[in-house]
Amino acid sequence: MAFGKRQSGVGAAAQALNAGTTVTSSRVANEMAQGSHPFRWFIMLVACAAGLYHLLVGYGPDLWRDHRLSGTWQPAYDLQVTDGKCERTNFVITFCNAKIKSAAKPDQAPIPHSFLMFFSSGGGEALVPVRSTKDRSAVSIFYAADTKLWNRTFSLIFAVGMMALLDLVALFGFLNAVNS
Repeated sequence: MAFGKRQSGVGAAAQALNAGTTVTSSRVANEMAQGSHPFRWFIMLVACAAGLYHLLVGYGPDLWRDHRLSGTWQPAYDLQVTDGKCERTNFVITFCNAKIKSAAKPDQAPIPHSFLMFFSSGGGEALVPVRSTKDRSAVSIFYAADTKLWNRTFSLIFAVGMMALLDLVALFGFLNAVNS
């Protein structure tokens, strides 16, 4: 028997063993040719819209406030930062969370503060609580409100743009799946 030469009778046995898989693979091929189900595109559309809403409503107002009060931040000696940490994901996105607690009123609930940055990390920076001279109720972290303000702004713009693009792709995919 020579290597690479066809042998008689081998093909028929192989076809008999794979008889059930050809029906399954043809069914999968037909589903792929018809396109995906509109429900999948609808789920993606809703998920991307929810992510876009979360970015704009959950993160946007704090960033807008920091821009509006830029240059008015001064250290707040009556506040202290607790549970401050930054987590970097894939060397690209950094999520920072901290709680700002009043030292003068220890029974008062701490104020949660979170922000995100692209291509930057916390870098061991001190989390100094600051208060605005214009609006005394506005408190933040100096690192987020002054040092990394433009990084946070461009990060939000990029994240919103990418989420809107994914939402647009999901919308066109949904409309295409419905019309086919």
